Amino acid sequence: SLMLFTSYLKSSYRIDILRIIPYTVSKEESFWSVLPLLTGSVVGDVDWCLENPIYRPEKHHRILAYDRNLIGGGMMMRRLFSLLMLAVCLGSLYGCFAGLQEDAPVAPQVSSDASIQATADSEPLTEPITEPITESITDPITEPSAEPVTVPATEPVPAPVALQYEDMKAMWLSQYDLTGIYLDGDTQREEADFTARMAQVLDNVTAQGFNTVLLQVRPNADSMYPSKLYPMSPYVVGQSGRPAQYDPVALIVRLAHERSLSIHAWINPMRGMTEEEIQLVEGEYPIRQWYDDPQLRGRYIVSVDGRWYLNPAYDEVVDLICAGAEEALRLYDFDGLHMDDYFYPTTDPSFDADAYASYQASGGALELAEFRRKALDDLVYQLHEMTGKSRVGRIFGISPGGNVDRVFHTQYADVYLWCGVDGYIDYICPQVYFGLEHGSYDFVKVCRTYQDMIQTDSVDLIIGMTFGKAFSGEDPWAGSGKDEWKSRKDVLVRCLKATLDLEDCQGVAVFCYQYFFDPLTGQSIAETAEERDHFVPAFQEITWD
Repeated sequence: SLMLFTSYLKSSYRIDILRIIPYTVSKEESFWSVLPLLTGSVVGDVDWCLENPIYRPEKHHRILAYDRNLIGGGMMMRRLFSLLMLAVCLGSLYGCFAGLQEDAPVAPQVSSDASIQATADSEPLTEPITEPITESITDPITEPSAEPVTVPATEPVPAPVALQYEDMKAMWLSQYDLTGIYLDGDTQREEADFTARMAQVLDNVTAQGFNTVLLQVRPNADSMYPSKLYPMSPYVVGQSGRPAQYDPVALIVRLAHERSLSIHAWINPMRGMTEEEIQLVEGEYPIRQWYDDPQLRGRYIVSVDGRWYLNPAYDEVVDLICAGAEEALRLYDFDGLHMDDYFYPTTDPSFDADAYASYQASGGALELAEFRRKALDDLVYQLHEMTGKSRVGRIFGISPGGNVDRVFHTQYADVYLWCGVDGYIDYICPQVYFGLEHGSYDFVKVCRTYQDMIQTDSVDLIIGMTFGKAFSGEDPWAGSGKDEWKSRKDVLVRCLKATLDLEDCQGVAVFCYQYFFDPLTGQSIAETAEERDHFVPAFQEITWD
């Protein structure tokens, strides 16, 4: 019954029970301390997990790896069923206890007038045999040992579960935020110095109430970590073509998880490097090989306004993008994959003229716009599928621009499809970088547009916000609302509260660190201080349950 009950819970809540139990200090505390979790009474309660001394605080996220969509209207029925199953389980354990007592040796019956013979040399009553909870619920029943239960090194260790929070409170960490930390002048900063400065960044992030960071790892068809597929980014090593002296991404991921931060790998899938940069890239990388090949330059990679872009009309290009994302998720304990809004850079038909002509020659009937959307759809689908298979609990999301007309008609990103059916994304994170008084795209209007796109329970809404306009104090494109950021210093806290009216909203993402703190010194940014004074307390308390 215990096995059946545990299996039910794992399938219902996606809680890895066996990852919780090994952190206990004794068999008795294991069972009674985990009992509230089994009954569902505190599923996902981070504070309970942190306060309970039998859990390692940095491991509390194991309990959070459940599907929030299951914690809804059916929660009460699941808990009732859980209690019923628990009753059956306890009844079975009681039966085992009673049976063992009945089978225990007892002294023979004697008449009342007979003398009672001492039985000091007879075997004592046996203690009831209980089943210690170990790494496998199929282990044979054994006597509990006085020593703590340990797992032999030869036993397989369950795969880790990605860390997610029910309310995502994310901060984008862009290349612009961290380039001064990656570099000391024009060379890679010493590892110890980098580690200390990066720790300060993440300490500041957590102190503001963020629980997730979106770390840029591929800004321009390059890599922030040593990669076999993409060259090192000049943001990390100072110049294209240089090797890294150490792996900064490995350090950032470790530091983030030490602070219980969920960390997602952020990629720009199509945007590449400049002409000057690509000429410094070593010949071992596909992007340089395509550049050098006159048959592929202008097809696999296409130059637009002095920058090279990857063309997703070709399978080989899509394979590279997906392989690069898979590499990042395989090498590091990232909790998700995040894709930015750099889709097609132009509406010019020459961008993919050869690919489209081949498509038409083979009988394809789609118009060019739909052909491009189909290419992006296929890329997004593959990235989502790969992310989900790479680790339990990992999620994939996309952050399109706030101007939906531009996103759909000029960048060819079919956000309506991605939000409308299963299989493309786990969340949509529109960059709603507008105030409440914007003349054309006010914050509430854009949020509602994206909310109305969502037609499936598998897609969450995360609202992207920026402190950039609070920093500059103006929005020259806002029409009648161009002075809003100058005259009001509570714009973002009012926007934050407006997200509570969105049915599928499960959090916000904020751009970016440099508007909160100076990345090098850690000093607070004066230009946004008043706006942050209103925003941060509300941000720390808000929940979208």
